[in-house]
Amino acid sequence: MERMTLREAAQHTARSITTLRRYIRSGRLHAEKRFGRFGPEYYLSAQDLRAAGLTVDEPETRLPAEVGPVSTASLRPVAEPDATQVPLCLYQELQMKHEQLLVQYGMIRAAGMRSMDLQNRLNRARAQLEKLQQRQQRREDSRGIQEQELSKQLREAHLELEGRALEIVALKEKIRGLEMLTRNEITNETIDKQFSEVVDQSKRLRRMAVPRPRPLEPTDDA
Repeated sequence: MERMTLREAAQHTARSITTLRRYIRSGRLHAEKRFGRFGPEYYLSAQDLRAAGLTVDEPETRLPAEVGPVSTASLRPVAEPDATQVPLCLYQELQMKHEQLLVQYGMIRAAGMRSMDLQNRLNRARAQLEKLQQRQQRREDSRGIQEQELSKQLREAHLELEGRALEIVALKEKIRGLEMLTRNEITNETIDKQFSEVVDQSKRLRRMAVPRPRPLEPTDDA
């Protein structure tokens, strides 16, 4: 069974390539997809066209009776040409290229939408990153202030320790002086006691050295 392209099928059925593609997508028309001159193309037989309810005629040099609507407003649809001005094969080739441009436009638009979505995600991620950086900066600033306060308290503690050390040294000097005074008092008391003992002993010696007076003997005159 001989297979034909969509362009040839459009010539036999008086339908546009867009209409035949719509029939294929909806499942009304059965077609086989193969690699052709302009990339993957649909191939179908006359029996497939008749099964879809289409009348198959011999190829004629005429324009298709129906032109499908264009699905986008950014590209101008190809106007229906006049048979006396544009050959049918050229018209169909231009229409096929137009459909390819529509497909490419749809792909580009989808890629643009995806790119915009990714850009929005990137912007949100950047905003979150900036918030985290600001929060981290605030924490670092607070930590720096706390470190300064701790350093100040540490310096004050060192100064207080130095003052305490000076007080301790002064107290040690006072204790040493008191100890010396205590020792001097004990020495003076000992000297006074020894001096008193020496004086008493000398008095006793003097008493022992003085002769005692003898008692007077009675005389005869008495």
